[in-house]
Amino acid sequence: MSRTFSEDAVYVADSSLRCDHLLWSLVLAAAAGDVLLTITGLSLCFTEANPVARAFLDVAGGAGLVALKLAALAVLVGVYRVVRPLFRRAALVAFFTPQLLAVWHNGILIARHAGGCG
Repeated sequence: MSRTFSEDAVYVADSSLRCDHLLWSLVLAAAAGDVLLTITGLSLCFTEANPVARAFLDVAGGAGLVALKLAALAVLVGVYRVVRPLFRRAALVAFFTPQLLAVWHNGILIARHAGGCG
């Protein structure tokens, strides 16, 4: 007997929590890496490209950046709790993917250009 899409969705959503734990680990690692590499780059000579993050940095420095990231994580937790199980993992992936790209980009910038600052 073939499954309908909704049955498959429930099956995928009800699978082991190990996947969710891995995704949450990636979310937290990407968020921490983004904050740390951003602060490192700013301490060298780089500027923040994101205007929202730059506004938080202008008002409260590194603490403002941490507050912004914590607020984004709080929104993610809220979304995770209210959406259907099928979409929870998608929300986690959607959150950490751009941050991992930012970590990669910032890491390259720091490795290539940190010595040229000053």
